Amino acid sequence: MLQFTGHPFVDVGLAAIAAYGGKNRIADLDAADLDKVAQYIEQNYVLPPLRGHLTMAFTSNAWFAQDAFNPDKPGLSADQRAERKSKRDQWAARHLRQWATSGATAGAESTPPHQEGATAGAEGDDPAGATRSVCVFTGLPAAALELSNKLAPGRIGRAQMPLLQGDEAINFFTGGVPGLPIAPEALLALQFMPMACAKVGVGLLAVHADREHLTLDFARSFLNKNLRDVTSLQAAGEDKFPSAPRALKTLLVEELLQIERHRRNEERRSDQAASITAYNFNNGKDPKLEIYHLPLQITRFLQRVNTPAYLPIWEQIVERAWQRITVRSGKKGAPAAEQTPRFNYLFEDLFTLPQEAPRFVRLYFLRVPRRAPSDEDPRRDYSPYRERDLVSWPLVVLFMKEVMSMDDAHIEQIRILGDKLADYTRRQGGKRFFRQFFTEQKTYNFLNLLTKTNIDYVRFTQGRDVLFDLEGYLAVFMDGTELMRPDWRLARDLVLIRMVEQLKDWIAANPDTLPEEDVQSDQAAEAVPVE
Repeated sequence: MLQFTGHPFVDVGLAAIAAYGGKNRIADLDAADLDKVAQYIEQNYVLPPLRGHLTMAFTSNAWFAQDAFNPDKPGLSADQRAERKSKRDQWAARHLRQWATSGATAGAESTPPHQEGATAGAEGDDPAGATRSVCVFTGLPAAALELSNKLAPGRIGRAQMPLLQGDEAINFFTGGVPGLPIAPEALLALQFMPMACAKVGVGLLAVHADREHLTLDFARSFLNKNLRDVTSLQAAGEDKFPSAPRALKTLLVEELLQIERHRRNEERRSDQAASITAYNFNNGKDPKLEIYHLPLQITRFLQRVNTPAYLPIWEQIVERAWQRITVRSGKKGAPAAEQTPRFNYLFEDLFTLPQEAPRFVRLYFLRVPRRAPSDEDPRRDYSPYRERDLVSWPLVVLFMKEVMSMDDAHIEQIRILGDKLADYTRRQGGKRFFRQFFTEQKTYNFLNLLTKTNIDYVRFTQGRDVLFDLEGYLAVFMDGTELMRPDWRLARDLVLIRMVEQLKDWIAANPDTLPEEDVQSDQAAEAVPVE
């Protein structure tokens, strides 16, 4: 009866349950899968490192984190330990096992974990009445027992779901009744959801896609790593959960590419791409939420670039975008600990697309270096001359189609112009023309260069051909019939990419064609990505 709900936290939790049970669809979940997850939570959430780590998702009022329910606290008598364990077990059952005991009243007399000493409200006193009976996420019957003394039976607050309000707040709830009604199955999913999140800094990262299979793949990847970390940390007696070695955006793209690679290797690749939204949240003392989005055209590009036609060149471009690590010796001259880069500049810049497509094309596909203040930025050493083998017209065509939504006719006009200019450069225009075409930044001067070159090309072909006719000229460089495109430099860079690919041997034989100082990016210096 369970299915994709559309809510990121619930869906990631359901995906985590499916991954833990070895299922590939949420709809395949059964009672055995729910029981298996409930057992894991009962055994591990009450111990380090999860006991402290998960307070960033459920606050310190969560049933497993309440100090008043900790039977292992020093100085307790045997009776006190037994009483505390009994209370914690009762509240664990309310959060984890109501799906198996619908309508049960066991433990109803106990006090909620974050309201010890208060009197439990009677079900008949619930002002919500009929509204509490249906889960807002799944449409299934809501839980029968209280999860907080200040909320009606079956309703949750901030200690059960990240970023909700306090238990007594009435704002933004239907009818002014605090809390959200939830089914026991959805509640279990929320409890397990953080296990399918990556720890990034002082928050958790939950990844949700508009297609179930991709949400499942992200959940499975993060869950497996977290399960391994819990096992090793418990064995070592550690109580601090490690953060991911990558920065958030880099981690997100790296995981997506690994998922696509894995799916391709297993021959279960789908042509259906999905938009992805990542939620970086903290539900502790300083709750926060930051949302990162990769739209459909970007994820579709990343899916297609991971195919044999593009992968070899793409992997080289990605490899040369990783942060460079400055090796420093340890204390008193000791060898420095091995470090790994935290971010990939190309991955980070994917989140600026498609708005920043002109900058992305010039930097990563044309290899024009960027003025960067940090030695860690490898882009300061890019070179269209030294790295001309990374300039790939087929890869750029894919980018133009998927990311820039450019039609085939427009792309063909750019290709034809690039081929003609490459031929003109090789046989007549030479280094002077190529350098001027590459580096000119003023609109008026560039327009004059095109006009003059078109005339020279007609002479060069003895009137048999023109560099571009009116239709081609308007399509590539003009906005209407009178004004140059505001993004004419992007059009010029796309033409240049085709030219460089056609002239690689000629450029190699003319190393002074592209002096480094002449091809610096016209963009301002860039700061290190914010994590």
